[in-house]
Amino acid sequence: MKLFRRERAGQVTVELMLILPVLMLMIFFILEFGNIAYHTIIANHASYEFARIGALVGVNKPSGKANAGRMRQKINIAKQKVFGSNAQFISVGVKVQTTGTDPMYQRHRHEDVIVTVTYPVRLAFPGTSWLLADEPKRNGIRRIKATTRMPVEKTYASSDTR
Repeated sequence: MKLFRRERAGQVTVELMLILPVLMLMIFFILEFGNIAYHTIIANHASYEFARIGALVGVNKPSGKANAGRMRQKINIAKQKVFGSNAQFISVGVKVQTTGTDPMYQRHRHEDVIVTVTYPVRLAFPGTSWLLADEPKRNGIRRIKATTRMPVEKTYASSDTR
């Protein structure tokens, strides 16, 4: 009986060495997905807030045309305040698109601001970057894109009426 037990003395260690890497990788993937989800929420919220800033400051005069340059300037100021030293790694694209004219006020054009935030996320756990990272995978970075479309706020000028 003792002889039989001695032959199986290292079985638990061998099984643990086979299962432990798989178990740890599964745990790392679950934690990494949580990390990516957290940063996705940040990117979407930043995109929404930047679009809101652009929609509010984009027009200088009533019923005027939206100024994408002014929007970019104000959004970049907000980006510096929100992200601080990490702002240099985050890119923000601003585009203004005309969606139509108001039938009652011919000079009043409806315009939307479209803000796209590209937010890099550094993957935190070992082994996950070979599947989740963008190219080149050795950098361990996944870029998240968040886009928000918002109508530009305009006031009507008294001369806009028919």
